[in-house]
Amino acid sequence: MRIRMRYWAIAFAAMTVAAVVPGRAAAQKTTEPTVEVRLRSVEDLFDKAEYIGELVDKGEPVKQARGLLKQLSADGKGIEGIDPKRPFGAYAVLNQDVASSPVVVMIPVADQDRLLAALKDRLQVVPEKADDGTMKANVPLINEVHLRFANGYLYLARDPKHIAAKAVITPKAFFAQDDGAVASATVRLDRIPADLKTFVIGQFEHQVQEGMKKDKANKSAAERKLVALVADVVVGASKMLVDDGKDLTVRLFVDAKADALSAEVVLTAKDGSALAKNIAGLSGKTSVPAGIVAGNTPAILGGAKVELTDDLKTRLDPVIDNLIDELVKKAKPDEREVVKRALGTLAPTFKAGHLDAAVAGVGPDAKGRYAVLGAVAVKDGKEIEKLVKDLAPMIPAGAVEFTFDVEKIGKFNLHKAEAKQTGDDFERIFGTSTIWIATSEDHIAFSIEPDGSLLKAGLKAKPGPAKVLTFEMGLAKAVPLFEKNLKPDEVKALIKDAFGGESPAGKDTLSVTVEGGNQLTARVKMKGKALRLATMLNEFKAK
Repeated sequence: MRIRMRYWAIAFAAMTVAAVVPGRAAAQKTTEPTVEVRLRSVEDLFDKAEYIGELVDKGEPVKQARGLLKQLSADGKGIEGIDPKRPFGAYAVLNQDVASSPVVVMIPVADQDRLLAALKDRLQVVPEKADDGTMKANVPLINEVHLRFANGYLYLARDPKHIAAKAVITPKAFFAQDDGAVASATVRLDRIPADLKTFVIGQFEHQVQEGMKKDKANKSAAERKLVALVADVVVGASKMLVDDGKDLTVRLFVDAKADALSAEVVLTAKDGSALAKNIAGLSGKTSVPAGIVAGNTPAILGGAKVELTDDLKTRLDPVIDNLIDELVKKAKPDEREVVKRALGTLAPTFKAGHLDAAVAGVGPDAKGRYAVLGAVAVKDGKEIEKLVKDLAPMIPAGAVEFTFDVEKIGKFNLHKAEAKQTGDDFERIFGTSTIWIATSEDHIAFSIEPDGSLLKAGLKAKPGPAKVLTFEMGLAKAVPLFEKNLKPDEVKALIKDAFGGESPAGKDTLSVTVEGGNQLTARVKMKGKALRLATMLNEFKAK
């Protein structure tokens, strides 16, 4: 086992090069990389791995692996010559011929002689000295690799010119800003050659067009127009991304002190560009639906607020008209007038190109039951209300029973619907068959609850802050929703074990957010104890 661990400790360097380094390239300055990759030190990685291992009941194997690596270490000589206390890195300079682009891998060195000896003893790789201060070696799969020891690091590349003494980036410069990420990768979009951008977008557009042709025969004329509009939007957005984008970064975080794991994607645009203005326009928004659902501590919360550009709204208008015409024609003759009126009433909302909605699952209460509260922005809400009132008599009495204009709350009219044919799960989850509906000129809100108290309170709330996308879940509260076969006592026992008897409030969350501002940020974050609860739940179900 010890010999195997030694092999992999040294093989890491060679296999890293094999995975990321392309073919030989011509001489090129490498001080302004297009792609940058950073990975924390071996010791930091094991610290994070031990934390995660404890959460998923795999802590002991991680500790054993760390112990084996310590056995490979010698005082001042690291792990087979590799420094376990400093980070790893890699960078690339893209040119039009991607395969010939310079790529350099950086490995921290504690002892040069020990590392060279390990390469010889474990991998039978024997680097030879070259006249320019570099070394070269033949490595399986990728043939010739060039090495330079400098600045306490081993630089690896396929061409010695890429690791010339004046060309390599110093560790001090490369690792100057520590953002705390376990691993990160950054693409400097503004450093990609213009010809390469044009080629990539051209190929992407070609693939999109080819994909549209494959399903063309199975779609109606209106559907084809909608697909063509979506394709134009996707291609246009991609072109704006590569033309106006500055940096695109992916980061992974593991924070044992905060008991949190997260990943984020951050897009920064060029100053003054159309993309920068679009991203900035996504911040500072408020939402009536967000305000309606905000007054509770939900088990699950979701929301979105995004709007199409004026140009896209104009292009969307006739596409929706064509889709409505087709749907009306496909309806049965005696239903066409109803379908035409219903779709015509909803058309202004569709054409608005504006999604502003929020929904929350609230609970469980003392009896283990939940409520749902939600709202969405609409156009001509009074016409939608009138449509429902006119169609209500056509609905069989055994399905739904409506009671309109129960109460007036601000701008909203409150109505009640009693569902007569709910399933067992509906009754189990909500403990009621009552659905409350509130309508105004601009919004429709609803709730599933016995007395409508949540909805009534929400209708009085002020608009709340809104991100492009929001999803939050308190796992401890949500478990009974998804695991109906678990008994209440079993759920309580799992939660108690996962949280050590403490309250799970605020310690069991999973969230996904997308927000604008100075940059566009998409983030997924999970509390460590939420991961522990999910792991314990899976293990319990597997028994």
